[in-house]
Formats: sequence, structure tokens, C-alpha cells
Amino acid sequence: MVTMELMIIGFGPVADFKYSRCIREAINQGYMQTFRVIDRESQKDKVEDRLTKLPIRPVARTYIPEEVLQHGPDAGIKWLVDCGVLIAHNGRGTKLVITTEPQSHEAYIKYGLAAQFDVLVAKPLVLPTKNGVLDRSSFMPSVKAIAEASTDSNRHTAILCLGRLHEIYERRLRQPAAMMVDRLQMPITSAHVKTASGVWNLPYEFAEREDHPYKYGYGMLMHGAYHYIDNLARLLLVNRRIYPDDELTLTLRGFSAGPHDQHSRIPERINELTAGYNGRYSTLAGGLSYGETDVVASFALKFRKTGLVLTLGTISLEQTTPGMRSWGPFPEVPYNINGRLHCTDIDVRLGPVFGIAARVTKHPIGARMGDADIRGINSATVVTRSNARLARTQGFIRTEHFERPYGNSYSYSAEAEVFRRWLLNEPTYSDFASHVPSCAVLDGLLKLVACGGNDDVTFDFNYSEPHWPVLQESDDPWYAYMGDDVAFSAKH
Repeated sequence: MVTMELMIIGFGPVADFKYSRCIREAINQGYMQTFRVIDRESQKDKVEDRLTKLPIRPVARTYIPEEVLQHGPDAGIKWLVDCGVLIAHNGRGTKLVITTEPQSHEAYIKYGLAAQFDVLVAKPLVLPTKNGVLDRSSFMPSVKAIAEASTDSNRHTAILCLGRLHEIYERRLRQPAAMMVDRLQMPITSAHVKTASGVWNLPYEFAEREDHPYKYGYGMLMHGAYHYIDNLARLLLVNRRIYPDDELTLTLRGFSAGPHDQHSRIPERINELTAGYNGRYSTLAGGLSYGETDVVASFALKFRKTGLVLTLGTISLEQTTPGMRSWGPFPEVPYNINGRLHCTDIDVRLGPVFGIAARVTKHPIGARMGDADIRGINSATVVTRSNARLARTQGFIRTEHFERPYGNSYSYSAEAEVFRRWLLNEPTYSDFASHVPSCAVLDGLLKLVACGGNDDVTFDFNYSEPHWPVLQESDDPWYAYMGDDVAFSAKH
């Protein structure tokens, strides 16, 4: 068994509970020998505090001086190389985890691939900037260059994205839909993705936040919304099972809202209800290129040659929705300082024959200990509707309910499984190249926001079907063929 060394660059507030269990398992099983932590000097005290709570400690930690990082991430990489912390082709099977601020992802990824490291990165894959704000024009060229470099390097890469191995979105929704596409030889004719993430920022926070910031020309599309954009792109790619070679285009039409709209949408008297409220909390600083908070769009996937429609649908990515925040100043908690509570609905239909819809929600535990208790639990409902005699399923409708306890949410377990598989060199179904279609949809939405919804955005969507898990009929007896004795049981 070949052991490897893990390097984590950027040990933020979620790193301890997202990675520590997987790291301990890999070391105990002999797959991993050691791990190291790298962060910026200004974060040293916070990182050291997080490390004291881990069940297993790193063999070393390195803090890059702030005066070095003032010259950009490339200067930080050079400093690490000069110090002997990053050593290319060291023969130890080094794996690199990149969870820095997104603006630095691209530089570290390029170095890691060139140095023949396996690389895992948190979403978004890249976030190019110019003069301190998002450079939209460079986004897709950067994505494609990284994807090509990862393929050429033949390294094991992954984006930490919850949808790829999610129990509900993947196992209980996309896979059954794909199986029915195969059975019926019929495409997905409509798909609707709606997520309400329950993130409430008071106006002054938009100018101050560095964690999930809005002041650098981007907002929620580069934050948690990417997971659901990825879900939509994956559903559209299922149609490649029916039309593998046709040239397709995707047209988006929609609207967005941002921090400047919030005064009209959330009255000041609502802000004043928060505990510890201060009048300055309702002031939005001027002179900044704020990103979006909410985006809604409809879309049409069409055949380029004929203009005929293949799939219609909608995507709603909203933060200005109910959560658990009742406080003004952020509480001293390691994560989820906004008290967000998400509710996500995904609905997929195959014309008049089959449809499947899932809802996943997060809500507070039943015995909260106060406002700063942001613990939540997951519940999910999956409703399958089938024209059973044509689809040959065991029924016309089925409703399933699922729950997850605090500490093992659907999102946590899905991302942890990607991390675990990447550590053990198992398929993650989330390699860099597989995210190019999702980034293309993200790029389209960024353009939609930039034009203020005044123009449609159309782009090519000519991507091949990816390598992904396949559901077999034997995995779920409900999808076994229906016979007459089941369909017309009253006659027997």
C-alpha cells in the first residue's frame, strides 16, 4: 500500500468537522502517513484554536507572512517552495487540499497539477479578479484551462460539491430519472430547481464580510448557489443518453436582486427586531461593486440546427428567505453565523409518462439552548409520479420521507464522501473536467446578472455525458415492471 502526505492550504472554520473524520480514517487504515496545514499568518491564532479541537494533529503547520501575500498567491507559493514546504515530484504521493479564499484557487491548482499532486478544491473552481473585483470575461477560459491541465496531468482531482454523491439529489432523484430515460428512451422534458438558502445579511455587513463576501463584484452565485447550478447541469446532461451527438444551445432569461434592493425588500423595522441592533447596521456603504443575493431564471435547452425545444425549466437561487437569524452582531460560532436554513426543491419530468420531485429542508433541533445554538437537522421528501402502465412501475405515485440527525446532514455526508474517495483514490464523480458544463451554466447566470436581465443569454451546451453512478432496477423494486395482476388487482 502506497502511503501519501496531505497538505491543507487554508484551514478555515469548517475544515475541522469537514475533514478530520476522513483524515483520521485514512491514517488509521494506512492510506495516509501525515498531514500538514498551511495558512496565512494573520489567521494563525484562529487556526491553532481549531487544531486543538481535532482528534488528530498535523505533523507541521506553516503560516505565510502577510507581506509576502500582498504580492498575490504566486508570491505565497514561491515562498512555500523556497522554504521547502512545497516540493514538486517528491515521490511521497502528495495530495493538496485548497480551501483558501476563492481568488487564490487558480494559482494553487496550477502549481499543484504541474507538481504532479492530486488536487481537491472547494467550490468555486476558480474566481478570477481584475482590479479587486470578479473578472467575468476570464471565468470560462480559466475553467477550461484548468480542466484541460487536470486531464493532461492524469492526476486525481475533485471539487468538493455536495450534489455529486448526495443521497437525495443524486441517489434518489437523478439516478431514477436517468434509469427511466433509458427505459422509455425519452428525454427529460422539464427540470425545475429552486433553493431558498435563508441567508440574511444586514446592510452594513455587505461591505465588511470577507467570509462569503459580496463587495468584490460577486455574490451568492459563487457561494452556495453553485451546488444547485451543478444539479441542474447534471440533469440536462442526462439527455445525452438519448441525443448523444446533437448540437444544443441553452438560453437563459431572468432577473436578480442585490444589496441595493434590500432597503425596499426588507423594511428597517425588521432589522430593528434583531437582538443587539445598532442603527448603523441598516447602512449600506457606497462605492463598492456588490454582487447578487437572489437570481431567478427560466431556460430552454434547444437543438441548434432546428431551434426545437428539448427541455424547459426554471432555476431559482434565493438567499432572501426564512432562516433562524434573530441577532444583530454575529455570534461567536464557528460556522453559519447567519443562521441560514435552506429549503431546496428539484422537480424533473419526462413528458406525460414520469416525474420525480424532491424537497430537502434544514430546520433547528427541537431543544435549542439559545440564539447562538445554530444546530439543525435535515428532512427530505421524494414524490414519484408515474403513468404506471406505460412506465411499467409498481405504482402511479410513491411518497418517501427521510431524516438526518445533527452532525450528519445530507450536505456534510455528501461532501465528506467526495473527500474520503479522493483521499483513497476512488471515483468521486467530481473531477475538474466534469464541472465544465456546470461552470458554463454559472457563467450564463453571471452574464444574466451583469446585463440586469435586459437581454437573454444563449450559449452552446455541447458536453458529453459524464461518467456517473447508474441505478439498476434491482436496487429499487418499485421500478420493477408492473404486471396486470398489480395494475388491475381488483380483478383478481
